[in-house]
Amino acid sequence: MNKKILSIALLSAGMAFSSAHAQMAKQKDVKMDDLLKHLNGLFQKGDEASKAELGKEALAMSQSKNESFVSMAARVYESLEQEDKAEAINKSILKKFPKGIKARSEAYEKVFGDENAAAATVEKGYTAWLKQFPATSFEEKDRGIYDQAASALASLYFKENNAAKANSYVNQLKSSANFASYASRITAGLIKSNNYDAALPILEEAYASALEASKSTDPKVKNGGAARAYGSLAPSYAQALLEKGNAEKAIGVMEDFMKSSPYAAGSPANVITLAKAYAKQGKELDAFLSLENFVVKNGKNADVVKEMQPLYNKLNNNKADFNTYFAAVESKAKDAMVSKYKSEMIKKEAPQFSLVNRDGKTVSLADYKGKVVVLDFWATWCGPCVMSFPGMQAAVNKYKTDKDVEFLFIDTWQREENYKDLVNEFMTKNNYTFHVLFDEMKDRTKATTTAYGVSGIPHKVVIDKEGFIRFESSGGSADVDKVVNEMETKIELARKG
Repeated sequence: MNKKILSIALLSAGMAFSSAHAQMAKQKDVKMDDLLKHLNGLFQKGDEASKAELGKEALAMSQSKNESFVSMAARVYESLEQEDKAEAINKSILKKFPKGIKARSEAYEKVFGDENAAAATVEKGYTAWLKQFPATSFEEKDRGIYDQAASALASLYFKENNAAKANSYVNQLKSSANFASYASRITAGLIKSNNYDAALPILEEAYASALEASKSTDPKVKNGGAARAYGSLAPSYAQALLEKGNAEKAIGVMEDFMKSSPYAAGSPANVITLAKAYAKQGKELDAFLSLENFVVKNGKNADVVKEMQPLYNKLNNNKADFNTYFAAVESKAKDAMVSKYKSEMIKKEAPQFSLVNRDGKTVSLADYKGKVVVLDFWATWCGPCVMSFPGMQAAVNKYKTDKDVEFLFIDTWQREENYKDLVNEFMTKNNYTFHVLFDEMKDRTKATTTAYGVSGIPHKVVIDKEGFIRFESSGGSADVDKVVNEMETKIELARKG
């Protein structure tokens, strides 16, 4: 999203807009939430009078004795594209608040910024940092960095196989409301290094709290960090249980987890973990059927097929041909996918656009009349966009000789001034062959994303040969096969009109 929208969205996503009040930042005991509502209201109007008022508010905030207000002033100036004023304020913060949040963050980076530093060295720096910036000097809402530090030290000591020291920091985190989230990060590293002995006791406790939070009737708890961590803790816990010989409990964890959401059930890694647990219990048929059901619902996946074949051969005493069997399953899966996406088809006229590509050439949607066109709205900073790109590259490769299909990757909502350089570097580094177009970045009213009603990226649109949008979808997937299966199905349906 563009700079103006981003600065406010980061600070107060979802807040209602209030009517303007003159110089709210100068009012005594004004609350940040109220000020944010006021600023959002002014940004929403976007007229010259509102911009002038924003400038006055930024000036008032820059003179505050509250560091958060001063930092907000810099963000407002950035959003008004008054970079010189924003830079001056940012430089002044360290002098004005030498023991404040910004100073603390910069000192933290000096302690923890070296990934190759020994744990003892980092711990020594951490102790000095803690003495310089004691947690009690900051409001409760600004103390999350101390848990982050404990988590980092735990991971460093585990990496050096010093379980005693590592667990001393894990124990510090247990009183934190965000224990489940930090436990997920710490154990992810342990699972990756096959250190299940160290991971299992941490996962046991963290999983229990995350599961309880996910089932809470309190919306605040159910939407909190612990409940969100359930999605990463459950598969890790099941994997650790399986590796340590408790397949029965691993089955229970995975069955509950995969019932919790379509996303969980649609993950190849999850169904493979469950199948392996079934097989360990001697339930080869259950293992095989869970994998088969996954393929029917989600399409072919190479890792899932790899698990299916030996199970199929064992169940059939090596007397049946797996390839013949799987061809029938794959056909059934394709039919199911076609039926699913056919029910989701829409038909509305695609807005026309003309954008510049990486070579400086103007490209218009009208240039591709008579072709099926796939639009992928993305940005270099967008994690889900980048995550889905291996799959999108595979889809591009699949259709590279098809003259009736065109993929256009519309780079949008870039915050950086040198975004074109960043895009070129990104494409070169990853060897992507995408046809990239650059959206209007500064004036959102003129952006192609606005014309297409895009509210979040990645966002994909499939346009048929007659110029009608037939599919719209948001979100990304790291599953290459899933992305290719989805794009192929939608393209072929759009091709038929």
